[in-house]
Amino acid sequence: CVLQIPPSLLTCGGCQQNIGDRYFLKAIDQYWHEDCLSCDLCGCRLGEVGRRLYYKLGRKLCRRDYLRLFGQDGLCASCEKRIRAYEMTMRVKDKVYHLECFKCAACQKHFCVGDRYLLINSDIVCEQDIYEWTKINGMITIFVQVQKMIPHQI
Repeated sequence: CVLQIPPSLLTCGGCQQNIGDRYFLKAIDQYWHEDCLSCDLCGCRLGEVGRRLYYKLGRKLCRRDYLRLFGQDGLCASCEKRIRAYEMTMRVKDKVYHLECFKCAACQKHFCVGDRYLLINSDIVCEQDIYEWTKINGMITIFVQVQKMIPHQI
């Protein structure tokens, strides 16, 4: 976006001072110094690359604080304990797991990108243990492969 107004005539939405900087931000229909646009709760800078700004009920919030205040919690399919809305998780179909719970039910090995596993109900079984697990449980099903080990947030 190219502005026709010189930055020196713009007022910062945070400190209310003129913006004389070469770089500045625009959010919530206001202009901001890079250091002035911050989360109203934790104070982290919201102008950094990759950061998202959430605005609700008149508050500027980072993702973590937005989810903490307005997100929904869930339950881990493995341990059945609460997963807070801001926690990192892994998903398999409609199941959600804590990162530490996303491991083989037989040998407790954590998975890496490309590892093959079997999902039986809420149990995840690694490729090495599939034969024994299915023999014991009398089940046959298809393999699922970990595509990306990028944690997801609920």
